[in-house]
Amino acid sequence: MSMNLCPPEIHSYICQLACLDDGRTVRALSLVSKYFRQISRPFLYQSLSISGSAQITALDSVLQKTPPHLRLVRHLFLSTHENDTYVTHTPKITDAADSASILRILTICAPTLETLSFVALSASVGTVAISRLFRTSFPWLRELSISGFYPFPSAPGKLPSLQSLHLHGNRNPHGLLQAGGLDEACPSLTRLHVSGLSMATSFTLELQAAFAGDDESPFPSKLPSRLRHVVIQPASPPPVSGKDTANIARDEMMMAHLEKLDPPQGMDFTLLPRISTDRSYDAFKREWSDRLGRI
Repeated sequence: MSMNLCPPEIHSYICQLACLDDGRTVRALSLVSKYFRQISRPFLYQSLSISGSAQITALDSVLQKTPPHLRLVRHLFLSTHENDTYVTHTPKITDAADSASILRILTICAPTLETLSFVALSASVGTVAISRLFRTSFPWLRELSISGFYPFPSAPGKLPSLQSLHLHGNRNPHGLLQAGGLDEACPSLTRLHVSGLSMATSFTLELQAAFAGDDESPFPSKLPSRLRHVVIQPASPPPVSGKDTANIARDEMMMAHLEKLDPPQGMDFTLLPRISTDRSYDAFKREWSDRLGRI
């Protein structure tokens, strides 16, 4: 059948399926003709990849001017920097206006987002933005990846549909599983991926206690009730130096505990090889792109 004979509804559905990348496909379709510009318009912001201060500021401005029915963002990759190398050669985002732009983008996109990858390589913005993210309601968000020095999600009911959570940037997230906060924040969570661990013996013991289910401390470790898969990936080893022997010993102790972890029945546990280099931007961008390819 010729494309010219297809009704607009079919063309619209094709656009919806095709526009699951970093936004380049929908931009190309909008240049084909006036007809396809109108057909693709509702999907212009369906899938976005935004990196660096200039793009963040531009998207914030555009979203504020766009009617709500035309800014239905379903998939978003958002990074404070343009790439991993960019971090070491340019100033970090420190301007309050840039930080406010990130928070406005997250707030505007929250009602429709289904997947979100947020790489907060800027220390001055990251923790505050991630904390605000965890206190914002994302009713349809299914997959969330965070890279930055993150606080723990604990606000009840903010992530009701979240099934997959990847956390990176806190070398020892001791307390993540305590007091059931993660279960309250993410009641539908089935997969938890924590990467970048280093010298994290206390978190490893916390995970061990959660697996055993017999923690009788005042703040017991508890796994989310629907969790079925835990993935752990340690960071690269601490540098070998005469002054850092204690750090090396703590890191080796962490690895020893991780290798002995015994998950409960019905739970899968995966211990991935150490991260060779901490290039979280490249890794998270690739993970986000791969995820869209599976939708």
